[in-house]
Amino acid sequence: MSSNHIQRQRKFLQLTFQDYYIENADLVDIPAKLHNREFGMQLFSLTWRCDRKIIESDSGEQKEVGCGRSGTSYARILKCPFCDSKQLQITDWVRHLGFRTRDALLHELVQSAPHSVYHSAALYETPVARFMHEKNWRGAELIFDIDADHLDSKCTERHDSWICNDADCEESGMGPPPSDECPSCKGKSFSSRKWVCDDCLQDAKDNTLKLYDVFLSEDFGIDPEKIVLNYSGHRGYHVRVQDSKIFSLDSSARTEIVHYIEGTGFTTASFRSTVEQDDYKNPLVVISEKVPLPTSAVEKLSVPGWANRVSQAMVEFISDIDSYHGSERWVKVLKENKQEAIHGLKRTPPILSPRVKGIGDKFWQEISIRAVQSYGASIDGPVTYDLKRVIRLIGSINGKTGFKVNRLNREEIDSFNPFVDAIAFRGGTLKVHTLGGLVKIPAFKIDAEEYGPYGDEIVELPKPAALFLLCKGVANLE
Repeated sequence: MSSNHIQRQRKFLQLTFQDYYIENADLVDIPAKLHNREFGMQLFSLTWRCDRKIIESDSGEQKEVGCGRSGTSYARILKCPFCDSKQLQITDWVRHLGFRTRDALLHELVQSAPHSVYHSAALYETPVARFMHEKNWRGAELIFDIDADHLDSKCTERHDSWICNDADCEESGMGPPPSDECPSCKGKSFSSRKWVCDDCLQDAKDNTLKLYDVFLSEDFGIDPEKIVLNYSGHRGYHVRVQDSKIFSLDSSARTEIVHYIEGTGFTTASFRSTVEQDDYKNPLVVISEKVPLPTSAVEKLSVPGWANRVSQAMVEFISDIDSYHGSERWVKVLKENKQEAIHGLKRTPPILSPRVKGIGDKFWQEISIRAVQSYGASIDGPVTYDLKRVIRLIGSINGKTGFKVNRLNREEIDSFNPFVDAIAFRGGTLKVHTLGGLVKIPAFKIDAEEYGPYGDEIVELPKPAALFLLCKGVANLE
């Protein structure tokens, strides 16, 4: 795509996003303690600066290069337009922004019409300071990012794709790229395209609800009024705990919370059982030593946590044993005796059925570990324990899809459909050139209508579908 075409397309998207912020200011969620938040914005335009420096030639002669000027451009430039120097610093990010009032933030959103908008989960005394130590950290919300990227959803095999980066090799395929080398040219560099569909977004939603219902509400006893849910506008959901009791938790305490939620640390030493081998008279009680709970996070727990949840995790794991790809010796036995094993675990108290022949105490311990690992909610740990993490502004537009970052309550999320409810732009059509290339653009649904798959072709689509492709970078504006 030519430089002029790139500029035209980025300006078009920026103006489209600007219309949204002009018309939908009431949808933008203003964070509490706004004046203590750092904001960052990814722009459609690029800011460049020509570095001025002294370099030494091979002959030892010193000379000055660069002019120190700066500017903006919608297309990436390779050299300074004033002095032809290639010593350029280029970014599409603006950081260390701060706003004292709602009107000031909304004004900036209209003026900049950014690709994406983020604000800190942390509260700072001076959020606009250029260096972190100067900002003076004053606490942070507890945030969780549940993203389909981290869930290894089965649907990725049918809609994600990869291509070898070797210019002379045209090898490509579906799913994640090869883990070691290209099967054709033995190269080790790949470009990948991650897609999104109903299935992987449902996986993300299921993990979000498990985090909310099981761990935050039940185990940690956090007041639902202090938990904020939102769709990220792309591949998942965010959960924000806005309880002042947790604001001061340091990174290590937040890491403990992550480990608890993921079931990290559950070992065979955490599993105790006794079983009567001939009948059910003396049932085996599944008992676990809790994964250490960060008691500093909340004042008290509403339920005992993992101690009473291992059997539930095992039921869920065994119910889905047919899709388990492990080669352990107990897998075949469980598949053949699945219902008997589940029946025992569902008793009160739960038991490990002696009628499941061929699985002894050691194997049950291994099964319990796999079950706990599978049952724990899948979250992006570094997001939670990073005290300086930024998170998308609710009510803004995600520039990777053109969808809204939707605020949701617990009742709304069950029926929420991102491909319908997060659409920000409606009305009219756009003509686009789809960039299917070696691997076609997968089929996708917008407003319950299916589009694609597309190769290298020109199509006219309803505006929300066309903008989705433009933002995903798999189409150009005609």
